Amino acid sequence: MVDWKKAQAALGRVADGMPGPATYTALYAHAAGREADAAITARAAMAATHFPAFGMTTAPRIAEFVAQTCNETGGFRFFEEKLGYRAVTLRKLWPKRFSVEQAAAAVGNPVEIASRAYGGRMGNAPHPSTEGHIYRGRGDLQLTGKDNYTRFGKLLDMDLVANPDLAAGEIGTLIALQFFKLGNVNAAVDAGDFTKARRIINGGTIGLDEVARIRERLLKVLG
Repeated sequence: MVDWKKAQAALGRVADGMPGPATYTALYAHAAGREADAAITARAAMAATHFPAFGMTTAPRIAEFVAQTCNETGGFRFFEEKLGYRAVTLRKLWPKRFSVEQAAAAVGNPVEIASRAYGGRMGNAPHPSTEGHIYRGRGDLQLTGKDNYTRFGKLLDMDLVANPDLAAGEIGTLIALQFFKLGNVNAAVDAGDFTKARRIINGGTIGLDEVARIRERLLKVLG
């Protein structure tokens, strides 16, 4: 368990041992290395309300969750996928989906980029349908693809297919918590296998070092 009085003192909060929205706001801001804003405050409130139900009760689990979501959102700044790719990057990331000509033509057109990159998979209709863009990455862990919007919408009892922008709001924290639960990420964290945790979340190890840096920053506070 976390020694919340000690953590609150380190974060400059009232050390009452009860982690509420103010404590989590300070923790999220500490992870991001910046002052809290509306996005951080909203996610901190979700954390204070929902962390216990999802087993986020130990220092390593809390640190990993906050670190992963901090990394995926650029310090809780960006909650929609950036699609400002150069042609060479499009070819590198999706060589089977962009010819040289198609990559060059798509630069500066996020609808075209996402529709080609994600069309015909993850439940999205194939290009030229724009479902790849409609169901682009959003939220704290970049929910992507119509199938995932359908699945997590059902888990949260909301229509994310009809209202995909909801995933970019504070509901993104609940989606991320559900993802941790479904992927059994906490088990990897408990075993100290942070590479596995990153693979479950990201599909690879991109961002592993940055997540580790944020995690250690948080563990110095949480113990």
